[in-house]
Amino acid sequence: MLETAFKISSIVLQVLGLLSAAVGLSNTFKDSSDSGDRFFTRVMVAELGVARQLWFGVKRLSRRLFGRPRPRMITGRLGAAMEVGLVGSARGIVQFGPLPDPAQDPDAFKAAVEDRLNRAFKLAQDVQHDLGQEAKARQQEDQEIANDLQARLTALDEEAKRKTIRGLHEQVLGLFCVAVGLAVQSILDLAY
Repeated sequence: MLETAFKISSIVLQVLGLLSAAVGLSNTFKDSSDSGDRFFTRVMVAELGVARQLWFGVKRLSRRLFGRPRPRMITGRLGAAMEVGLVGSARGIVQFGPLPDPAQDPDAFKAAVEDRLNRAFKLAQDVQHDLGQEAKARQQEDQEIANDLQARLTALDEEAKRKTIRGLHEQVLGLFCVAVGLAVQSILDLAY
């Protein structure tokens, strides 16, 4: 009577352990896979791939051992690929108006040249200032994006760890139950 109770409890522990491990594997897969992705479909695809590789390996080995000829593969080109690219650019010239004749009015020529140089210098300073402001704004935006991205990656990493650990707890509990059930069954086999 006691022996039967131990056998039944060991079988129940093993079945519960296997079910818990299966639930843990399924939960880990659900938490870490895309929605709509099926566990057994992906597992069977992987298993079929392994079986196919083993079959081709056995066929290759048997061809080498028994000297059967290898199948011939013939390749050919049907046509040549063409690639066409188009690059365009536009150019423009911004100019000042005509300068006074230096021979007729040297002071007016000198004043016009100084005015143009001053305007060009001010324009260059304005452009340099605007570029500096734009560079600062871009650096600030880049830093904000980097901080936001780092925060998102950290949150996703923590969530993935939490989900994986939940499934691992169930798997470990299941394997522990299987181990206890096997230990009880082994003790019964040795004792009786």
